[in-house]
Amino acid sequence: MTPIGRAREPALTRETSRVRPEIQALRAIAVTLVVIYHLWPDRLPGGYIGVDVFFAISGFLMTSHLFGQVERTGTVALGKFYSRRIRRLLPASLLVLLVIGVTTLIFVPVRLWTVIGQNVLASALYVENWSLVSNSVDYLGASSTSIPTQHFWSLAVEEQFYLVWPVLLIIAAFLFARSRPERRRFVVTIVVGVVAVASLCYSVWATNYDQPSAFFNTLARMWEFALGGIAALVLPGIRIRPFVSTVLTWLGLVGIAVSSVLYRDSSPFPGWIALVPVVATLLVIAGGDQQIRFSPSILFRWRPVQFIGDISYSIYLWHWPLIVLLPILLAHAITTPLRLAIIAASLLLGWLSKRFVEDPLRSNRVRPDAAAPRRFPASRVFAAAAVGMLVVSAAGVSVLAVGQSRVDAAERTLESLPNPATLSCFGATALPDISCNGSNGLGSQIFPPPIIAREETGSQGCQQTTLDTALLSCAFGSKSSSAFRVALAGDSHAGEWLEGVRGVAESKGWRLDTYLRSGCGLAIVTNPGIGAATRCQTWNDSVLKTLVARHYDAVIVSTRSSLVGGSAMSPSQQSAVAASMVRAWTKLEDAGIQVIALRDTPEPLGAGVPDVPGCVADSHSPQTQCSVLRSKAVITDPQVAAVAAVPGAKLVDMTAYFCPGLTCPPIIGNVLVYSDGHHMTGLYSQSLATGLAKELASALGRAD
Repeated sequence: MTPIGRAREPALTRETSRVRPEIQALRAIAVTLVVIYHLWPDRLPGGYIGVDVFFAISGFLMTSHLFGQVERTGTVALGKFYSRRIRRLLPASLLVLLVIGVTTLIFVPVRLWTVIGQNVLASALYVENWSLVSNSVDYLGASSTSIPTQHFWSLAVEEQFYLVWPVLLIIAAFLFARSRPERRRFVVTIVVGVVAVASLCYSVWATNYDQPSAFFNTLARMWEFALGGIAALVLPGIRIRPFVSTVLTWLGLVGIAVSSVLYRDSSPFPGWIALVPVVATLLVIAGGDQQIRFSPSILFRWRPVQFIGDISYSIYLWHWPLIVLLPILLAHAITTPLRLAIIAASLLLGWLSKRFVEDPLRSNRVRPDAAAPRRFPASRVFAAAAVGMLVVSAAGVSVLAVGQSRVDAAERTLESLPNPATLSCFGATALPDISCNGSNGLGSQIFPPPIIAREETGSQGCQQTTLDTALLSCAFGSKSSSAFRVALAGDSHAGEWLEGVRGVAESKGWRLDTYLRSGCGLAIVTNPGIGAATRCQTWNDSVLKTLVARHYDAVIVSTRSSLVGGSAMSPSQQSAVAASMVRAWTKLEDAGIQVIALRDTPEPLGAGVPDVPGCVADSHSPQTQCSVLRSKAVITDPQVAAVAAVPGAKLVDMTAYFCPGLTCPPIIGNVLVYSDGHHMTGLYSQSLATGLAKELASALGRAD
């Protein structure tokens, strides 16, 4: 690459007459990666990097367009810029959101209305990424809840970029208005570079600290746009030989392909590894459209590729709602034929949206066959956008309000339940007593109602979050200094036992203290690494010191035995986890504290029912359709091996209370057993108190 005296013309935006085949091809590649990832995540585990390709393209094109204005006029016409962005992006996105809202009201189960309404509203206001952060959604987590607007997070990030970027360039243009053009470009490049470096450093830190939140965080993504901006500022001053351009293009394509294949849901993304797809995208842009031998130009210019690139935005908008809503509408699990149908429907809807929504409004032609465009002032565009956003927001609020009213009614039903302690044949107490025959005077009502079961857990208010290392403890039972003192410690799979253990403590006069934290079992990891693992170990160290210092008589522990998504650990993972438990439990045993491990509960998630309340709510025969085989639900628990390696430690196995036969039913004694696919409801935990008291008394060797 050699500099030349006269810079080549800045790259043009899509609004101009010039279409760059390589950028259209990149768009086609990006949307194809995302769609395949969403439909076949196991086949293309890193396909989510398609969004990063889009980000880099947007940064390049927007900076080219905006800085071109700065060079010509000394500033940016913000009104015209935002008017074009609105006409380009809002009509199609608002249409999709409106369809989602109406479809939800007509076809989607009521249990999903609240979350869908909330996210339709957030998407209409372009803050969906922050809504997902506030609700702790994990985009790369296999067990994350499917929300039909979830893909709007990237559009929200892009819109937030559009709000900041023109202002930054205007400020830079004002400060260096009297500088020579070459110096002004150089200084603006430095400013953009500082933004890129600062955002990248923050992205690396945020990804290590809390990867799920970092994935949606605009500040952790800004550098991807900024690198595109740097390319837009630097490339016009560089002449690249055709052969070198071809090499760069192929290198870029290989980089995109390799990252889409090698990256996984467990990869520390976005972080520094997002540099690979972003830089690869910019290499393709730098290579341009060189029509020479061995150049991929012929592939770029292939009509199907250009067509997909042209409708990529609309494909992106439509494909995810189809993936989430079609299985609900058809009452059919997603299969290969349905996946292929979703692809076909996405292409069709994408083309229709482009032809009849995007193009007419972007070009100011109300009718596609109009001879000349009709110019609308920016003020009228802004007013129309405000009305459109208001209408869609109203739809979202309506769905949210109706859904919340149903939730409130379900909560009133739950509040009307008599004291479970006074009921026979209720929950787990129905299992050993064959004389009750499932009759307890409650008819066919299910408690808690499936519509609110997700929030109905036994450890609310007593469980620390994954981002905090401070000890959070709750006390129950006797306050006497001479009472038998028990602690319940571990992750959410220890927390789900709280109501049951609390019932035991209160009935026997024990003192119970809790030490619970999401995603963090009581263990000592020799090499915790960084981020979440480090925070978990910091919390564990504090808990172990506190348990030893307070001289508890016994510590009851439990930990999730499966991986995220419900799959079982490999033998090597089980051995490593068991060893870390042994190290922690040995400290307690050495201090004279007995360890009681509650074997992890069976998991419908790993047996094919990821959402038990949803299955129960949507099934005509939930006891048949939502039951899972015991052989698939019971996963090998590393705690079993750890107990065998720690003299004095005892294992309490309550599996029979969840799977009384060959299957594990979703409802036992009118009580919904699970609040999702792997946590039991607080009410079922409460009903386990009688059986749990017997098992704990046996393990502790106490008759009381």
